[in-house]
Amino acid sequence: MFKFLKNTVKTQSQILSIKAILSMIHAVERVVNKDALNLTGMTPHTVIYEDDLLSVLHYHPLEEDEIKIGEEYFPVSRQLHKTPLVYIPPLLAPGFAFDLFPERSLARYFLAKGFDVYLVDFGTPTKSHAHLSFEDYILNWMPASMEAIRSESGAKKLSLYGYCMGGLFCLLYTAIFQDSDIRNMVTVASPIDTHQMGVAGKALSLVAVPAHKLARRINFSLRDIKPEHLHVPGLLGTIGFHVINPLGVLKSYWDLLLNLWDRDYVTAHESLGHWINNLLDYPGATVQEIVIQMALANKLARKGEMTIGGRRAKLKGINCSLLSFAGEKDEIVQFESARKIMDVVSSQDKSFQVVPGGHVGLIIGEKAPQNLWKSSADWLARRSG
Repeated sequence: MFKFLKNTVKTQSQILSIKAILSMIHAVERVVNKDALNLTGMTPHTVIYEDDLLSVLHYHPLEEDEIKIGEEYFPVSRQLHKTPLVYIPPLLAPGFAFDLFPERSLARYFLAKGFDVYLVDFGTPTKSHAHLSFEDYILNWMPASMEAIRSESGAKKLSLYGYCMGGLFCLLYTAIFQDSDIRNMVTVASPIDTHQMGVAGKALSLVAVPAHKLARRINFSLRDIKPEHLHVPGLLGTIGFHVINPLGVLKSYWDLLLNLWDRDYVTAHESLGHWINNLLDYPGATVQEIVIQMALANKLARKGEMTIGGRRAKLKGINCSLLSFAGEKDEIVQFESARKIMDVVSSQDKSFQVVPGGHVGLIIGEKAPQNLWKSSADWLARRSG
């Protein structure tokens, strides 16, 4: 609308007046019809499998000849890679993190690059799901999802693409089931050495041994705590992201104020805000395993393995091609924590890259398409047949 109006007026004052009117319209819309500005999860798809909270999505091929991502246009390839691509989101973030809005959609980007794209969506847990553990996610839902995708696609070989905890799920699933048909794996900001996660990691490394000795002396175990008492509401995650980067939050609202006249900017802001402000609950039983095996014992870094449901996940058993990323400004999963993956897998074809952005920005920020998206797409294209 603004481009049309701009072409019909001549003076700077008229342009400023039009911007003021559009700003008021969008400000009112943010109050009375905010959902209309949220464009998350818009890419057409079919749900091919469901089980309780779990759903597996298959994204439809794009009908356009080209798509716009950020300020760039990309031709849509009609030549399909043989190896399907499977997104695995972190538990804290809704699945639409991979499909934030049309011009910042990882799903649309990879569809345009000729990939057959799937998403494993772990749903929206509530406190009634506090019992969900690594056993449910890794031993039950991950293999069920892989089976559904292989059945739908007709392909045995798959590429996994996991963000944060989703990357760990890729590693743990592949290690436990020794799935030799996982051809490629991309992990993004996935913590391996939890004692290298900034100040909190250093603190954990200092208290881990004394805490273990104290627990043995008083005959106490974290496993004695009921999962519902460890359940973490998603609101705490949202607050955590805001606390980590308060200046960034203030800047985002200042930028919104300056660009309130631009509907595209407003929808982008609202879509990202919908993601950050609707982070998901962390089931208590999963939190329990993270604290015991990762935060305190740091098993993945020290031993290269974890035990899930009585089964050992030995990361040395992973031999697929591996590409791992860390964000240069990530305050949650810092470089040293993510880089440890290079030491604990047996893959011969493996590489590690640091890209611009923090924990969120590296995968869905403005610079993500030119950096992480492009690097991972080019890497996968050479290995996907």
